Amino acid sequence: MSRHVIAYLFRSYEYLTMCISQTRASIRLLLVVTLFCNTSLEALSESSTQVNQPSNDSISRQAARLEKITVVGSEEAVDLVPGSAHLIDRAQLAEGKTGFDDVHRVLREVPGVNIQEEDGYGLRPNIGFRGVSVERSANITLMEDGVLIAPAPYSAPSAYYFPSIGRMESVEVLKGAGQIKYGPRTTGGSLNMLSTSIPGKFRAHARLQGGEDSTLTGHIGVGQSWKYGGVMLETYQAETDGFKKLDGGGDTGYDLEDYVGKFRVNTDPDGELYQEVEVKLGYYNQESNETYLGLTQGDFDTDPFRRYAGSQLDNIDVEHDQYTVTHYIELGPDLDLSTTLYRNDTSRNWFKLEKVAGISTSSILDAPDMFAAELAWIQGANSPDDAFALRNNRRRYESKGVQSALGVDFEIAETQHSVEFGVRYHEDDEDRFQEEDLYRMDNGTLVLTSGGASGSQANRIGEAQAWAFHVQDEVSYREWTVTPGLRYENISYHRDDFGSSDPMRLGTALTRSVTSTDVFIPGIGVHYQVNDAVGVFVGVHKGFAPPGPAKTDDVDEEERVNYEAGVDFASGSFGSELVLFLNDYDNLLGADTLSSGGSGSGDLFNGGEATTFGVEASAQYNLLETAETEVKVPARLVYTYTNAEFDSDFDSDFFGAVQDGDRLPYIPEHQLGLGVSVEYDRYAIGFDAHYVDAMATVAGSSGARPGSNTDSYFVVDAKASAQISDELEAFVSIKNLFDEEYVVARRPAGARPGIPLMVFAGVS
Repeated sequence: MSRHVIAYLFRSYEYLTMCISQTRASIRLLLVVTLFCNTSLEALSESSTQVNQPSNDSISRQAARLEKITVVGSEEAVDLVPGSAHLIDRAQLAEGKTGFDDVHRVLREVPGVNIQEEDGYGLRPNIGFRGVSVERSANITLMEDGVLIAPAPYSAPSAYYFPSIGRMESVEVLKGAGQIKYGPRTTGGSLNMLSTSIPGKFRAHARLQGGEDSTLTGHIGVGQSWKYGGVMLETYQAETDGFKKLDGGGDTGYDLEDYVGKFRVNTDPDGELYQEVEVKLGYYNQESNETYLGLTQGDFDTDPFRRYAGSQLDNIDVEHDQYTVTHYIELGPDLDLSTTLYRNDTSRNWFKLEKVAGISTSSILDAPDMFAAELAWIQGANSPDDAFALRNNRRRYESKGVQSALGVDFEIAETQHSVEFGVRYHEDDEDRFQEEDLYRMDNGTLVLTSGGASGSQANRIGEAQAWAFHVQDEVSYREWTVTPGLRYENISYHRDDFGSSDPMRLGTALTRSVTSTDVFIPGIGVHYQVNDAVGVFVGVHKGFAPPGPAKTDDVDEEERVNYEAGVDFASGSFGSELVLFLNDYDNLLGADTLSSGGSGSGDLFNGGEATTFGVEASAQYNLLETAETEVKVPARLVYTYTNAEFDSDFDSDFFGAVQDGDRLPYIPEHQLGLGVSVEYDRYAIGFDAHYVDAMATVAGSSGARPGSNTDSYFVVDAKASAQISDELEAFVSIKNLFDEEYVVARRPAGARPGIPLMVFAGVS
């Protein structure tokens, strides 16, 4: 193993060189500054400390500004959030960012989070909270720095673009009544990722690592603040050949590059009327040789990491540009206003196998004996012309808007009030323009036989315009904190379907639909601090999810009422929380998507009444806190129980035949996370384990029918690190230490594996 580790370190150095040669002009400046700081770091740090020593006023102003882009804010503020809230700070996040950077693994330490792995790397995450559908994270509110970040949050929220968790500074998860501030989705919760901030004084950082399958990642950045401004530039890049083995050979991995720059100008930090403007620019590109095609159960049992020859051309290319301009002004000692203009442009094309001989790949892999000839072709046997249909799933997204939040603090009698008034105007759209090309399999190689007509598979635009208003008052009286809030959403949808025979979009076969919805979303949370160690809280709020442009008159919106009650305890290094939750659906909503194994029409389906309830528990403690030793043994435990069931009998094209009591798909009943590490002086070694129960892949009971559930699994990761100096750390990490093999999904088509044992080494 030592030879491999040394080789990985050398490859990491080579990768750094490659990053330098590829970087754009602005990032080249970043690296030049980084290299220059080798000789002048000490001088710069000393001068920065003198120039940027913050006053108490500037510190309070920074805290007020951060409140407008965070959902939690700080560990100290967690208990006052109206609902269950979790903050993964910079240090905790750094522990999870080893090997490849997978948001699924980062979120395993938060109770109440449901995850369905897919590609093994978390590039297109499937995340849900408290029993909501996990598919493409479309049913939670996704934000970066407090700004909606899904490709088209109202009209097409599926997360085919997801921010690189490897460049984030912290992650916030909010479940409960407090999420009504953010919207539009309040059924499950909010996930807010905070990107690298402009530092208060000079800071340069780099994290480089390499490992199995020629995996290399690098995160390099530099930042500085002055009295009247600041700047931060960074790049995050990753590449791997992939852990799956394609029949006939080929790359099954990905290449990713991500660049972010932040620029701030501000008035005198100690002046009477403080203002600042921060501009954030970002560019992201990812190219993955990834597929929707899994394996039959028999082939999975033989080799879970095989990939059929029929997927050899499958590839997704994602490009994302983000622009934000934020203005913050302190209008008085207890009055501030923050306004953000934002725009996100995303494009993606997933060229992948859809059908063989007119039969969907999911049908073939679900019934391999019935479709033996088609399966043989997928596996590489010679086929007739036009047997393989590969679709250009081409989509373009635009998301833009302006949001403003006014905060005011005041006192009435003995009660302290912290009120926030917010408004957001938002527009987004999804443009689908797709066609299929036809191929034959010739001695294990796909050969083009017929080109598809442009726009013949999908040729439509879905748009949304939304006004959202919210008000929330945090009322404090002695040990009580009561936080009522109200949100209002007014949404208009437009959908223009030009049909398969009008690629120029002249409107000769245009079908247009216009719908709208408006909703009031109330909520309230109450927290009581029993003593210095114990607090209790309860909350209730309305859950709402916008239906999207595909809504028709016979489809009801998804609404429910969410309840929670909990207790938290903190004393010394010991902290714990226990939460009970109940979500009562009036109507569950389903969408026909390719990622769910459907046709990809996007049509919506009612799922009737449903109930999810469960328990979230977490605890952390230094096992040697009372011992007289310099050794620390921090340990943590996270457990989630979720019971998610339909409450009625019905039959639909999407959900199938459902009976009262059937479990909702892809929601595990039990999840358990354990972590323990031993830390002494400059050295640390740790283990993280997580257990996930088997999940039903169709409505029903897990394990009721062969091939209708995933595997339960228990996976252990390990990491060892050494602090070589105050500025340099070296580490080795192992994913899936015991090389467990297990099915994580059976959608869209066939069984899909979790990652195998992987070893990585790096420096930070």
